[in-house]
Amino acid sequence: MKKFAVVLLCLVLALGLFGCGGTNNGGGENTENEPVVITLGHALSDGTPASDGINDFAARVEEETEGRVSFDIYPNSQLGSETEMIEQMQLGQLDAGAIMVGTFQTIDQRFAVEDLPYAWNGIEAARAAYDGQWGDFLAGLISEQGMTEIAYVEWGFRHMTSNIKPIKEPEDMKGLNIRISPAALREDAFKQVGAIPTQMSFSELYSALQTGVVDAQENPLPTIVAAGFAEVQKYLSLTGHFYNTVMFVVNTDVWNKISPEDQAIILAAAEDMEKEVRVNNDASVESNLQALRDAGMEINDDVDTAAFREAMLPVYDKWEEEVFGTEMMDIYRAACGW
Repeated sequence: MKKFAVVLLCLVLALGLFGCGGTNNGGGENTENEPVVITLGHALSDGTPASDGINDFAARVEEETEGRVSFDIYPNSQLGSETEMIEQMQLGQLDAGAIMVGTFQTIDQRFAVEDLPYAWNGIEAARAAYDGQWGDFLAGLISEQGMTEIAYVEWGFRHMTSNIKPIKEPEDMKGLNIRISPAALREDAFKQVGAIPTQMSFSELYSALQTGVVDAQENPLPTIVAAGFAEVQKYLSLTGHFYNTVMFVVNTDVWNKISPEDQAIILAAAEDMEKEVRVNNDASVESNLQALRDAGMEINDDVDTAAFREAMLPVYDKWEEEVFGTEMMDIYRAACGW
């Protein structure tokens, strides 16, 4: 857990100062004590709680480390798609990324677990899971890829929009051409309810909705608002079918250049940022819904989520057997709240 990590880092720092007369050469690589400038890329939209939280976090770290650590941030997919940014981190061309957990399935398919439909019995269960053993387990997986998890930044529940009709029950999905991001588990989940999932990059989505190439899409409320989907979609149905979390990771070689003292500052700021984003997400739900109403969308909260979950459950057994394994799913089951 991060609190334990902060305490441990501070203890290491204290022991180092005691034994070395106050000299600290960091994580073993940055012996010159040169400032560490971390290039960070993400695909989050400006003005959303997650993006704002990352900006505030970076400003705090730079201030509290007195400039020893700073972040050069590139939002809105300026450095490429999430998959491309993962590749850049692996090649050492990008220091850090704030990437949806599920996108990491391109390097370890087990990260597709984020796409289990109705995985969490409410938002508090999801938050507690990422704060606990579940978050630690995923952090262990990403460490195998040469990256260190710094924070889990909540993006939120995904909901469906459509031009055809409101979506209230699984039967409403039959024959619906819905855009999804390239993800095999999402495709399987939507096929379970008779939809026609079309994999498409986010950059193509607005025009595809505008021209009728696809009839529907699914995203968290902040994305639906920021992308202006109310201009090209009539109905919003609060299905809450997937829960998205952004994993903030730093290339481990870069992380090791940072002194234990500054690592502790970063982890403390990251923990506070996680909490702040959650508070702001909660506070922004109604304002996001009102913005969509004002833009002309019809909002439907009369969704039979229990029926949706039941209809999509077959993907759990399939993916546990073929990809996730019992150990991973046992940790999930202990945390899911169902």
